[in-house]
Amino acid sequence: MNAPIATDRTLTGLTLICCAVFAGLAARLVYIQGFRPETARYTLGANPARVSYLPAPRGELLDRRGERLVFSQYTYNLRGNPVVVSNQAPHLVAMLAPLLSIPAGVLEERLTIRPELRWKALPATNASGLVTTQWVHVLHTNQNVLVASNLTHAEWTRVQTNLKAFRPPEQQRLLAASAALAHRRTNAAPIPWWNLPARYRFRKEIGREGREIAQALKRIQPQLREVRENGITAEIVERRIMPHGELAAPVLGSTTNGQIPLVEYRTATQRVQVRTRELPAEVRGADGIERQFDDELHGVPGQSVLRRGKGRELAGSRELDLPPQPGANVRLTLDANLQYVAENALHKAMGRLKPNWMSAILVRPATGEILALANATDPEYIPPVQPGAPVPKGGPVRPRRRNHAVSELVEPGSTFKLVTYSAAFEALAGRHLRPDSRIDCEGGLWHPPAGRRKPIADARGHKLHTVTLEEAFAASSNVGAAKLGYALWDPAAPPRGTALVRYADAFGLLRRSGILCGGEQNPRIPAWEGLGTQLILSYGYGIYTSPLQIAMAYAAVANDGILMEPMLVASVETPSGGVIRNLAPRQVGRVVAPETARHLIRLMTAVVGPKGTGKDAALADYTVAGKTGTANKMTKAHMAAGITAHFSTFVGFLPAENPQVCLLVCADEPTGTDGRAAYGAACVPVFKEIVRETASYLTIPPSPTATVNTLAAGPGGHAPRP
Repeated sequence: MNAPIATDRTLTGLTLICCAVFAGLAARLVYIQGFRPETARYTLGANPARVSYLPAPRGELLDRRGERLVFSQYTYNLRGNPVVVSNQAPHLVAMLAPLLSIPAGVLEERLTIRPELRWKALPATNASGLVTTQWVHVLHTNQNVLVASNLTHAEWTRVQTNLKAFRPPEQQRLLAASAALAHRRTNAAPIPWWNLPARYRFRKEIGREGREIAQALKRIQPQLREVRENGITAEIVERRIMPHGELAAPVLGSTTNGQIPLVEYRTATQRVQVRTRELPAEVRGADGIERQFDDELHGVPGQSVLRRGKGRELAGSRELDLPPQPGANVRLTLDANLQYVAENALHKAMGRLKPNWMSAILVRPATGEILALANATDPEYIPPVQPGAPVPKGGPVRPRRRNHAVSELVEPGSTFKLVTYSAAFEALAGRHLRPDSRIDCEGGLWHPPAGRRKPIADARGHKLHTVTLEEAFAASSNVGAAKLGYALWDPAAPPRGTALVRYADAFGLLRRSGILCGGEQNPRIPAWEGLGTQLILSYGYGIYTSPLQIAMAYAAVANDGILMEPMLVASVETPSGGVIRNLAPRQVGRVVAPETARHLIRLMTAVVGPKGTGKDAALADYTVAGKTGTANKMTKAHMAAGITAHFSTFVGFLPAENPQVCLLVCADEPTGTDGRAAYGAACVPVFKEIVRETASYLTIPPSPTATVNTLAAGPGGHAPRP
């Protein structure tokens, strides 16, 4: 009769206990969630977060077709600490040498401790309160040496795996002794149970030897752990790779490694900024496109936040992860194939002409797009120090990657005559000048009535008398250009405000072009002496501008008189190809009227005709319009050394009836054995090689047969008049 009563009491007790437990848990939950929700003990903050940083590669530089010109690649550098490695160096070298394919002797030399005494300044305050500096010797050891560089991830993983398994001979001996002792204990001959003294002696001997081995292992373990963890370490390095070698290197620019990157991560209550060695040193642009678009190319590193509790990852910690954001890609207007054609032609010409440097600029006149911007420099060339510029420490520096086409200021010589004739056609409207208008070139020697005592002479023995403007331009007559400059002179105009200077400025020869690779200098007319400067300016002296600006001026004529801004960057894109920003062609303004542009093209076509200075530039399938230019370099250094040096140029475009490409080739102080090496014709073979390949590559339709230069000359050596 009492059993059911006892069962009911048991169930009631268990129910009360369960209710009490659940009530306690509910009360605890209300307390945590309602009264102390922010306490670190009850949140993820109770477990310290480990933030791992993920590198973001720098953006790529692409050519107009999407071909990679520069991209980033992560590699590893192995760093060694000889102080930590210490006496383990020979054993570590024996393991690393075959993995790194480096001779053991070289590795051991790098991991050798080299103590030295260095002077260190210690500021101190004496009894009078004066701060003095004491120099003391401080012992310094090499604790961060480069062991190997440019390791791939697979190579570093292999080294890391072997480092974790590194066992020096002493440890191997002790481990072998421990294994032998265990084998002895297990496989020893059995001792009878009743022989208690023998059993005791055996156990005591085994225990003593085991303790000795364990103590020996314990003594060497800290050093070995330090050797494995800090003896050999790796640093990740972001390197800029140029798959086409040095192709367009002066334009693309270079980079430099900066400081350890500063990154930011968020905790539950704040943002924390730290410097981490998990990421490679920041790669920043030093010059060229790399510098001008550094902000766009620079990526944003990501982070992985990990919290663990009782050996497991806590849920919810991954919501703070941030993926890395690679830098944007910059697509250029350069064409890698045309850039190679231009650079290859320049390198071949360097051996023939032996100049200080050469440049080639290939432009689309209608848009201002730069299809090729090539430079070649003599390894022994040392550029002169600009007036007022500081002298570099350690003496002059040989420019290995100088963008001469953009950075050099040169006197254009006869290529400036395009500006003179443009101003004459338009500013002397009352005279109604045309290409067939006549001018007296005075037999190649003219004494100006004012402004200059020294006579003006034509170069290379030209002895023209009364000829057409077309013939004077084709023969590059200095007298003809100077007479036009004299006619353009206005004594009432403000200094440097004459029509000739205004047209030079309109053509962009007196201001920076705005090209996005940087490195431009300010063009200038150093001195102005009124009419005297005007006369020499009319045939290309007394003004300093860059080859790029000369090329853009001629491209403006090819573009029906409209000057375009040089376009080197087409767009900024995401790594997947999405367009972030488009850079459209930009017009600077109209320079000359369309009719004037047609007159100038006719003059330039005559230059490449049978009696022109650029006749060798004629092509069988295209009408070429061009102009030679030769400027005598009369610096103090040249005059002191008695050297006659020239700056030679040839600039032109094709086909003349519908210009598709404009090309300038220039050479600084060519000294080849060719008799015409010093003159503008020196650059003609290079011009022909590049434009011939360009016309084929771009599939430019040939000119009508009747307009090709070689067949266009009528009686008298000039093209038939319309």
